[in-house]
Amino acid sequence: MTDDRPEGSNGTGPGRPLKVLGWPGFSSENGNPYTRLLYEAMETEARVDVDGFSMFEPLQRRYDVWHVHWPEDFLSYRSPGAAYFYVAAELFLFAWARLSGTRLVWTVHDLGPHESYHPRLERLFWPLFLPMVDGIISLSETAREAAYDRFPVLRSVPSAIVPHGHYRTAYPEPVSKAQARRQFGLNLEAPVMLFVGRVRPYKNVVSLVQTFRQWKTSEARLVVAGNPVSDDLGGRVQAAAKADPRVHTALRFIEEDEMPALIAGADLVVLPYESIMHSGSALLALSYDRPILVPDRGAMTELRARVGRDWVRTYTGQLTPSVLAEGMAWARTTDRAARAPVDDLDWPRLARQTVALYRRVLEAHD
Repeated sequence: MTDDRPEGSNGTGPGRPLKVLGWPGFSSENGNPYTRLLYEAMETEARVDVDGFSMFEPLQRRYDVWHVHWPEDFLSYRSPGAAYFYVAAELFLFAWARLSGTRLVWTVHDLGPHESYHPRLERLFWPLFLPMVDGIISLSETAREAAYDRFPVLRSVPSAIVPHGHYRTAYPEPVSKAQARRQFGLNLEAPVMLFVGRVRPYKNVVSLVQTFRQWKTSEARLVVAGNPVSDDLGGRVQAAAKADPRVHTALRFIEEDEMPALIAGADLVVLPYESIMHSGSALLALSYDRPILVPDRGAMTELRARVGRDWVRTYTGQLTPSVLAEGMAWARTTDRAARAPVDDLDWPRLARQTVALYRRVLEAHD
């Protein structure tokens, strides 16, 4: 193990850039470019050296900060053997890194796994993980307060609000609505709504399809695009969709070059999650200047306040055909600007805010 920090210093002064280990690093299995955009901006704008995580990286090098996203994901592994092994491995690596002087910063995207198959393991995980956290980042004030309520120990560590960035620089340039409609064989005048993103149980996609089928507007169309987390879930979505020719599905991983036309063809992006705090799909839609319909849960009200009621419409209670109809009428008749106001969510700004939190954490342990 090597370390080039000046003797007697935490190395955060002007002598050299901060060393950060990012997990996930510059790529992610789910295709979400979030961490890549953040770390690239940190390297170019905030004088930080970032290494992407590999299993042995924490054992071979020392870092100032280990920045962790989604540490709870292993709890979503169906195999008990794999879940217990990987949870034990990550906890060991966290402990090892902290013993070597690395500080652990957690971006609290979620307060638990999307699918928790091992409640006993989860009960073991949090009491072991949380005391090792040296600082937290939240994407919203709503989420930070929720994290404090569930995990009171986090109130004692430095924290910062660093919102989710936009995706305008992450995907190819937009295409026109007319071009997109021609590509997918959709009538230019048809009301088209879109669900886009990883298809998970909590995202309520089967219910969305069933509710859309009750909306008796013959020219309306629903497009469901995304990779299901299981064959069973994908089969249930497909079975619901087959009953209505107005529903079009692309139940697979959506490549980056497909995104511009997919989103441009929609009048409205609908994300009817049963539980929600933040949504990368919401930011993706807004990055391509498409209005969104989301439940009034989590930080969605905060997002609406940030970008405006012209771009974010919320509903309370259950999704119903009237909610869809009113949402579509709002999307098609509201006089809104050509571009959604997300420019302040640029990655260089968010990178600087992130690094400022790193420095506060390091100073607290100097």
